[in-house]
Amino acid sequence: MTPQQEQALTRIAQAAVAAERTTGCPAELSAAQCIEESAWLTRAPGCNCFGIKATDTHETYEQTKEYLNGQWQTMTLAFEAYDSLADCFVAHARLIQGGRYLPAWQQYQTDHSLDNLISNIAPIYASDPGYAAEIRTLAHGPHVAAAIVSQRLTYGV
Repeated sequence: MTPQQEQALTRIAQAAVAAERTTGCPAELSAAQCIEESAWLTRAPGCNCFGIKATDTHETYEQTKEYLNGQWQTMTLAFEAYDSLADCFVAHARLIQGGRYLPAWQQYQTDHSLDNLISNIAPIYASDPGYAAEIRTLAHGPHVAAAIVSQRLTYGV
């Protein structure tokens, strides 16, 4: 890991564990998705480190690549904007806990399987067919795991 990635991971783990304490959404999932979606916080316009599409008036427009009909396409889409990284992590958790993700969240409440949660939300969350494998690898990776454990100890979780 680069020094920049280490610094970003500390911020990511802090926000992920704080959101986990508030919402119950697993910090490993949030941290992994943040890393993947924002490239270690190097792409997070409007403090939106998850690529959450706009649903209200706080939005920014960005070019993105979406995997549609078997090919990558560049598009300009509206994305949410947040006041802080912490706000974005809570919004992400709330997104995962409802709407189209509700069945996956309900299963997680029963089986507490991070891998099942990742597998069930990935096809809804991202158009990339390899997204679930990428998130699983990050979520179970030693750097993310260590950062999450460190923050949980700090917060007493």
